[in-house]
Amino acid sequence: MRTLLLRKDRDVFLSVVILVVATALAFAPDAFLPMLARAFLMEWAAVFALILAWSVWQRRAWTGGAAAMACIMVLVQLDAPVAPVLHERSGASLRVAQMNLLQPNRRHAEVVRLAMESNADVISFQEVSMAWSEVLQRELNASYPFHRVVPGDHCYGIALFSRLPLERLDVLMLEDTPVIEALVRTSDGPVRVFSVHASSPGSWSDHRRRNAQLVQLASLVRRADMPTVVVGDLNTVSWDRAMWRLCVNSGLRVGTEATTPTFPSLFGLALIPIDHMLVSRGTSVVHSASFFIPGSDHRGLIADIAT
Repeated sequence: MRTLLLRKDRDVFLSVVILVVATALAFAPDAFLPMLARAFLMEWAAVFALILAWSVWQRRAWTGGAAAMACIMVLVQLDAPVAPVLHERSGASLRVAQMNLLQPNRRHAEVVRLAMESNADVISFQEVSMAWSEVLQRELNASYPFHRVVPGDHCYGIALFSRLPLERLDVLMLEDTPVIEALVRTSDGPVRVFSVHASSPGSWSDHRRRNAQLVQLASLVRRADMPTVVVGDLNTVSWDRAMWRLCVNSGLRVGTEATTPTFPSLFGLALIPIDHMLVSRGTSVVHSASFFIPGSDHRGLIADIAT
């Protein structure tokens, strides 16, 4: 009898811990540490599902019930401002690729070959060092004659390459980080493309800087009412509150699959979606996919966009 009571006490205690963790994940304020924990909601859901399976096997009713409730609470939070699928649009006027290179990556030839084989009209690169700048401009210039490269040795160098003519190409600043704005001439008319690399929220101050950058980005997008694509490493997951604020304030929506993980890439697999393609109203992603980037800690994205 005493053994049964001890087992029940442990069962109740574990169920309380599970529910406290799930409640914190679901309702914690938009602060630095909760933001980091909420970035891994898919992984938390998997952990709770495993606990549920173990509880059923061990016949632990309290723990099983708590794990099931926790799994539901977490999955409900995987809500992102996703663009509607416009099934009647079968054609695309613009193919865009997103590639975070990883600054110390030395697999230059493989990455360049991959970029060329993507058949993208526009390619956005992040973590462009001086070495990467020289390689990209030398190897891609013939196929992508319209480009702007802003190299940097602090992991925030950026570049945009286009094989379609550009009506405008500007370098703007989000706080202290460059962003490239281009007006791409497509068969269906001009499309505004922003190539962005927001700050990595690795500390409290960096978290505030990233949020401020996304607020400024929304203001840049609002300056013109025209088809717009924002592509890059935004360093926020699709369901994060910073992403919701960006989309609500700019009118953008997540164009690619909201739960497609891109970082950290290890052996071709990744955990969380922080690379994105956002599109304005009236613009849709007809098809999208992620792909392996040799030597990088990110997976790439490619999308066919209709305007």
